[in-house]
Amino acid sequence: MMLEIHEAAKHFGGVRAVDGLSFSMNEGEVVGLLGPNGSGKTTLMNLVSGALKPTSGDILFDGVAIGGKRPDVIARAGVARTFQLVRVLPSLSILENVMVPAAFGREALWGRAAEARAEESLARVGLKVSPGKLAGDLTYIDQKRLELARALAARPRLLLLDEWLAGLNPTELQEGIALIRQLEAEGLTILLVEHIMDAVRALCPRCVVMASGSKIADGPTAEVLDQPEVVAAYLGGIDA
Repeated sequence: MMLEIHEAAKHFGGVRAVDGLSFSMNEGEVVGLLGPNGSGKTTLMNLVSGALKPTSGDILFDGVAIGGKRPDVIARAGVARTFQLVRVLPSLSILENVMVPAAFGREALWGRAAEARAEESLARVGLKVSPGKLAGDLTYIDQKRLELARALAARPRLLLLDEWLAGLNPTELQEGIALIRQLEAEGLTILLVEHIMDAVRALCPRCVVMASGSKIADGPTAEVLDQPEVVAAYLGGIDA
């Protein structure tokens, strides 16, 4: 198993944002992580990427415990992510933004090698603007493209996508789906948080569904989306 989550929990005072969650992912899988707002999806992403330390439970990557380790250590191991709220370095150029994860990712590239990786990653996500332009001057959609380029520049083995497709127009959405399919074809393992069900059905053979911090379903996407518990969660019967 590439990713193993065993009884992971994260409590904020009396709030159990993640509450005894367990599931695993094989190498090369694309798994959808679904659930209504407030169900704990982003908190789980933060636990896997090291932005938060678990209150309890274990998170293993390639059999090595990573729960509670620093984000840079986890990134160096081969985990990269995008954020629900875009996080670029606004005062740096587009190229410099992507060189940072190239330097601190799995292969630790520097100098011209880091520049080449950055240029390749920008081309891959279709960001067609001057690489010298400041990241803070980009449109929202181009900042999302930039953030994915940053994640890819780290050469991850596990990619965490937190609503990366949100806000794209129909043409951009199809381009985004095609790009994720290409990454899957190259063997990248992807955990995808997404609310666009057409994209989930197109990309994710399997889904894990959360409500109130707990797992309520795990299985083939078509079957999971038809389960009464999942329908109730999205309609407000379980989790608002």
